[in-house]
Amino acid sequence: MPELIANLPVTSVALSHAFFALILIGLSAFLTRWVMGWNIADIPNARSSHIRPTPKSGGVAIAISFLVGMTVILSLHDAAPLPSLPFAIFLAVIAVTFAAALADDLIGLAPFVKLACQLATALVFSLFVARIDGLAVPVTGNLSFGWFGHLVTIGWFILFMNVYNFMDGIDGLAAGGALIALFMLGGIGLVLGAHFVYLSALCLFAAIAGFFAFNFPPAKIFMGDTGSQVIGFVIAGLAVIGARGDAGQISIVIVPALFSCFIVDVLVTLLYRFFRGQKLTQAHREHLFQICNRLGFSHFRLSVIYYGLFLVSGIGALLLQFADPAARLPLFISGLLVYVPLAVMVYLAGMAGGIVPVGRDGAEQL
Repeated sequence: MPELIANLPVTSVALSHAFFALILIGLSAFLTRWVMGWNIADIPNARSSHIRPTPKSGGVAIAISFLVGMTVILSLHDAAPLPSLPFAIFLAVIAVTFAAALADDLIGLAPFVKLACQLATALVFSLFVARIDGLAVPVTGNLSFGWFGHLVTIGWFILFMNVYNFMDGIDGLAAGGALIALFMLGGIGLVLGAHFVYLSALCLFAAIAGFFAFNFPPAKIFMGDTGSQVIGFVIAGLAVIGARGDAGQISIVIVPALFSCFIVDVLVTLLYRFFRGQKLTQAHREHLFQICNRLGFSHFRLSVIYYGLFLVSGIGALLLQFADPAARLPLFISGLLVYVPLAVMVYLAGMAGGIVPVGRDGAEQL
């Protein structure tokens, strides 16, 4: 595919890629309509943000459409932007992630089983596709991880897959946010010549877009764990491949920067629950978006607010990519801290409204 991009006129490339994306969008939309008839429903409970049973099989359409698109790219053999073996392994571990998440949606898996699947697929990716082997830091320059990079890579996968899964709780929020982030990531990849990241982002964007038409508020279908786990794994993988396996060399902090509003939401929530002495693994309704929803923000309004945050994060990620490598990490951390005052405001509003408990163990202590 890099050869095709280099040898064809820009207009021809753009039209061929747009046509390819439209085919995948159509396939995803068709599959979404099909799986809506499956008897896999998300039944509302005390922690839910919806009030009626809703199909949660949309991730099947996303995963199949993405894998079809990537298989087409892999079938180009020598023109593929990544060596065939790691490319095939990447698709194989995505397929395993898809199967495990679908099993969870169908029959429910124990938390340790789901974690074991995440660990196994992340380990295979790190060993045979790409790993995070270093990071540019201020003063000392590039910090090499060596074999410790495998643990860093696995930790990154577990973190991001669960962050994305936690944030899939409002109509259109996770899917719409991913569309904006993938558009920005694909654009950065195209500009830098990171063709694998660009084409993968194009395929995933199209696969989500066909589903998003049915997920935008009011949602007719949810992506379920099948969708959130597959999307989370693919995007986490693109962050690593972009930094270490793609000729374009996209900074490892770009993907975290694109999803910074999600990362801050999850980290702040975990810190709040930790200091209140609550179990971090226990399900709850104390994420920032959940508090806002309980304060009266509609799904549509919340999703639009987060879309705005994603646009701001996208601009920040673009600036990060072209900043001095040693400055990227402190700039990224500074960007995360910008969201903290907003998080504090949401929690204070929740406390004032009697939605968020104050003090340890839910005791109303000031």
